[in-house]
Amino acid sequence: MFETNLKNFDESSYASAVSALFDAFEKSAGKRIEKSKQGKVGMKVYTNSGPGLATPLALVKAVIKELEKRGYSKRDMRIVDMDRSKLRASGFLPKYSQLAEGAADNFCGVAVVDINSKKYFSKDWFYDNPLMPRELKDTLEYSPNAPKNARKSFLPVPLFLSVDFWINLPVATDMEGIGVCAALGNYTIWNMSNNERFLSAPANAPVAVAEVAAIPELNESLIFTILSFEKYQYVGGSVFNAAFTASEKEILLSANPSILDFIALDLINRRRVDGGFNPIDPLPPIFEYARQLNLGDYRPSFSTFKRIFNNE
Repeated sequence: MFETNLKNFDESSYASAVSALFDAFEKSAGKRIEKSKQGKVGMKVYTNSGPGLATPLALVKAVIKELEKRGYSKRDMRIVDMDRSKLRASGFLPKYSQLAEGAADNFCGVAVVDINSKKYFSKDWFYDNPLMPRELKDTLEYSPNAPKNARKSFLPVPLFLSVDFWINLPVATDMEGIGVCAALGNYTIWNMSNNERFLSAPANAPVAVAEVAAIPELNESLIFTILSFEKYQYVGGSVFNAAFTASEKEILLSANPSILDFIALDLINRRRVDGGFNPIDPLPPIFEYARQLNLGDYRPSFSTFKRIFNNE
C-alpha cells in the first residue's frame, strides 16, 4: 500500500500526489501501465451521497491525466456510477443549463456511464441471494405475480469486461452491517441493481459484499483503488451530514481493498470516539470474509506500507 500527502485539495496538489502514486505502483509491480488488448479503461466513482460527499473531481482529473500519459485518450475512458442525476449533481456531468448552451454531456471529454440505465446488465451476470427487497417481504409469498428477479442483483460485468482494467475511486463512510463502506462497498453494493435489499437488511450485507467482490471477472480486472480522505463521514452512513464529516490531507493507493477499508475504519472510529460516539466494535465480519475469499488481508502486520514523497 502506498500513501502520500496532499498539500491542498486543488487540482495541482492532486496531480502531484496521483502522479507519485502511479509511479510508485509501477515501480513495485515492475512494469508500466499501458494500453492493452481492449484499449479502454474504467473509473468507478462514488456519488450516492451527493456533492457533499462524492469522489473529488480533482482526483478524477488527476487520474485521467496519468492515464493519458500512458497511452489512453479520453475517448478510451469511462467514468461509472449508479445514478445519472447524482453524477450530474456531483459535478461529473454538466448542469442542464449548460447542456442548453451546448456543453457536451460528459466529464472533461470522458464518457460518463450510469449503472441504473441498465444498458450494461446481462441476464447471465447477477448475484443471487435469498434476501428480497423490503417492499416485497410481506407480499412475495402470496403474490403469483411477484417479480422473478426479486432476489437477484444484476451487475454491469460486461462493462468491466470491456476494459483493460478499471480503477476504484471510493469515498469512506460508516455503514450499518459492514461497518465501513469504502473500497469494497464501492464496487459491490454501489455497483449493482436491487442493492436496497442489503441496505435495509444489513445483517446480510457482509456476505453479499465479499461474495460479489470475489467474482473473478470483476475482481481480476481491478488494478487498484485510490482512496482520498478529503471528505469522509463517520456517523450517519451514506446520508450526507456535514456535521459528521471530516477531512485529512492523505491519499492512499493499494491493490488490496481490505487494507484500505481497515484504515478507513480506524480513522472513522477515532473520529467517532472524539465526537462522543461509540466506536464500531467488534471488528465487522466483512474483513474476515474478504480475507477468506482471497480479496486481501486487512491486518496491517501482513501488509507493506510505503510512504511516498511527491514533488509538490
